[in-house]
Amino acid sequence: SILVVAAGNNGLDNDSVVNDLFVHFTNLQFVENNRTYVMDNIVEVAAVNQAGQLVGFSNFGQTKVMLAAPGRGVNSCSSLPNQFKTKSGTSFSAPQVAATLAMMVNQSPEDTYINIINRLRLSVDPHDSLTMTTISGGCLNINRALTPIAGGRLDISNGPN
Repeated sequence: SILVVAAGNNGLDNDSVVNDLFVHFTNLQFVENNRTYVMDNIVEVAAVNQAGQLVGFSNFGQTKVMLAAPGRGVNSCSSLPNQFKTKSGTSFSAPQVAATLAMMVNQSPEDTYINIINRLRLSVDPHDSLTMTTISGGCLNINRALTPIAGGRLDISNGPN
């Protein structure tokens, strides 16, 4: 299984923030019965605006945050009937990635979670503001992530990063 988490809304570098919850989440290791386990199934998501630029409130991290997704000015449900509000935050970015990953798993149920995460990483739209702030250097591209793969498999040996 894959765990998708929001990077946070403090404008901090999650690679260097020791006390940040998500630093402990990503690449989490634990020891049980003298064996070390690495949790490499976590996808951390930053927020971008409509132009694909990292927004100032979004946490980031070149080794912790996988990619970004829209997180500024997202239409969301309101407490008033039949109305929407515009919201912002990485908590609005992460569900888009989670839904995309769910569709990717449904599309290729025999694939490993590592391959699914790598396919997601390689399918992003590259953006200059994300090159040094995320692992993938880009923003979620749902269409590309769900595009059928020739021969049923994606060659993940090469990629943008």
